[in-house]
Amino acid sequence: MKKLFSYFIFVVACFSLFAGTASADGIIFPVEPEEVHPRFILRPPVQPAGNFTVPLSVTKHHVKVQINNLAAATQVDQKFYNHQNRVIEGLYIFPLPISASISGFAMDIEGEMTKGELLDADKARKIYEDIVRQMRDPGLLEYMGQGVFKTRIYPINPLSEKSVKLSYQEALKMEAGLVRYVYPLNIEKYTQDEMKDVAIEAHIKSDLPIASVYSPTHKISVSRKNDREAVVGFETDKIRPDKDFVLYYSVARKDIAVTSLCHRPDPSEDGLFMLMLAPALKDQETRTPAIDVALAMDTSGSMAGKKIDQARKALEFCINSLSEGSNFLLCNFSTEAEAYKGGLTRVTTETREGALNHIRNLEAMGGTNISEALEMSVNALKKSDSKNPRFIVFVTDGKPTAGQTDPEEILKLAASKNTDGIRIFTFGVGDQLNAELIDNLAEQNGGVSDYVSEEEDLEIKVSSLFSKLTYPVLTDIGLQFANVEVAQIYPRKLTDVFKDSNILILGRYSKPGSALITLTGSIKGQPVKMEFEAEFPARENENAFVAKIWATRKIGFLLDQVRKNGADDELKNEIISLAKRYGILTPYTSYLVLEDNDRLGPNLRQTMVPESMPSADFEESRAKYSVDRLQDLSDGAQAVGASREMNSLKMAAAPHSVARPAQQQFARGNSSTALKAPEQKEIDAKTFYLIDGCWVDSEIKAEMKRVVVKAWSEAYFKLLRQYPELARYFSAGEKVSIKFKDIIIEVSPDHGEENNIDL
Repeated sequence: MKKLFSYFIFVVACFSLFAGTASADGIIFPVEPEEVHPRFILRPPVQPAGNFTVPLSVTKHHVKVQINNLAAATQVDQKFYNHQNRVIEGLYIFPLPISASISGFAMDIEGEMTKGELLDADKARKIYEDIVRQMRDPGLLEYMGQGVFKTRIYPINPLSEKSVKLSYQEALKMEAGLVRYVYPLNIEKYTQDEMKDVAIEAHIKSDLPIASVYSPTHKISVSRKNDREAVVGFETDKIRPDKDFVLYYSVARKDIAVTSLCHRPDPSEDGLFMLMLAPALKDQETRTPAIDVALAMDTSGSMAGKKIDQARKALEFCINSLSEGSNFLLCNFSTEAEAYKGGLTRVTTETREGALNHIRNLEAMGGTNISEALEMSVNALKKSDSKNPRFIVFVTDGKPTAGQTDPEEILKLAASKNTDGIRIFTFGVGDQLNAELIDNLAEQNGGVSDYVSEEEDLEIKVSSLFSKLTYPVLTDIGLQFANVEVAQIYPRKLTDVFKDSNILILGRYSKPGSALITLTGSIKGQPVKMEFEAEFPARENENAFVAKIWATRKIGFLLDQVRKNGADDELKNEIISLAKRYGILTPYTSYLVLEDNDRLGPNLRQTMVPESMPSADFEESRAKYSVDRLQDLSDGAQAVGASREMNSLKMAAAPHSVARPAQQQFARGNSSTALKAPEQKEIDAKTFYLIDGCWVDSEIKAEMKRVVVKAWSEAYFKLLRQYPELARYFSAGEKVSIKFKDIIIEVSPDHGEENNIDL
């Protein structure tokens, strides 16, 4: 949850929170009659109370953003549906970001311009606090200290839609070549259903070349018009609006841009950093550069049917993508390996057409000779006398059954033959594979591995990778840091930088300061060395997502170590600690967490094991996902699943969160006996779990001192005024337990101190 936020709060008009007159219109939130003091309750829409209805659903949410250098103009087009069978009145509240410089607001409601009030942070505080007091809902607390725009909306007709258009401008900031934009989508508690028809389109124009474009919150598409313009898109038919849309873009003054984001809320602990490496488009060729590539495609009998059709299309795409000046080996292998024209071939009109005809005649039959195909591919590329970058794209759907069949010997063969640093990119198709072999072939030869399930399209995956491989920008990358102390950097081995791609590098730093980062590598075969400056601060409260991405990647690395070397207690405890603190629960980490006690955070057993799960089913699932078993898990469906999961963790580009319990279950099979993911939420760098109706901070330890404060009391608000940073954490819900100043502050609506709290 970030600083910019818009949503509807509707109140009974006679509550005169903001005006002295009452209106007969507008019972929006129901009163619970059994209480002496009425409460206006906002509940999550997943499980509403029996007599509770949220009045409006968002049926359309379109956003267009124009970013011209550091000036951002946002236009919002929304439609809301009134579920009530009566006319209601609404109050529209738009909290302003702390860092924004708002130049103006305009609101169009059903074609009529509507005036509103723009209030500074001091005047807005009372509005936020009064709503929290009157409605007994802490959701607004996170916006304490911010300004607000508010306006009255009336009438909202029964069982009908209301259109609202809003536009505003703000000044963005650039720090070390990086610009950040935030748009509010975190309105989960204030909409009845999942938000429908959501589209965000951002047009970025810059006087300097644009390098990286990145979102840690949403999966975006990026279209580059030229080196100074980019169009970012996000679109979905349905979304649970539980996080704001955050967009970063960096500008480049060199061929490669290196920008940094840091997070260090506690100076007594190590900080976390994320570097973004991205090529600038300036001075790059418009024509496709030449490469040397071996395309090794499995055509064994198990590829018959849909898979061989997709394989043909993937190979056709690759051949058609090659420019003149490139050389290729087209190798298809089954019981034996064979190559079009017998070896490496120069791309010409004639050889391209011949290769396409060869591909059309490929048939699936025979065994799987991985070793011969690898040897043929490496030997062919080694014979090339060109200076082109060299790659192997290796696709197989089976275990080795012909030629050399021992995976260890195949890896030794590849190492002995591939002495020139040829990159190998591997694809495993289906789940009847030796996943360990697929992963190690790529990892030991400078590439990456990926997997394609029976339901996925092989053509799309291969063509996507190949499109990047044809535009290598910086290869053989090295990074050195001076003036700061860094450790635990992930990924452990840096991959090449390709056109229109970002590389994210995560790590820890202990000594803060002005870092000098030296980037080395090769551009078009020529060695290069570039230096960049970045600030690694002693304290930085922003960019909490950096810590979670780092922890995600480290868990992936640790699980990979378990698979290769086995697990000891120290390794298990580190996985448990990271998984709990950052809410990174996977099938393999979840069973470790269940075996743990309170010393490493909240005991999550009751939130993860449903009552319907018999003991025998639990033990069976635990055995299936045991980290100890990873060491011996090399082939078959479970090995493929483990590899896909670890690759996803090791290369995570955004915070890795489990889905809602109703939507995801860790164990596959009978849903009534599956291990469930706990409900959780992230606020800044903290992860909270919902346990017995209380949002519990993952950093709480059993032995800590505890104080209890009654929600909505004078002590509650005094505490927030004294420590404003607590407001965002208290916004988690009515009942919250949080670690603060090495003690536990527990907020309860039922009991606790009502006058003063001394921390």
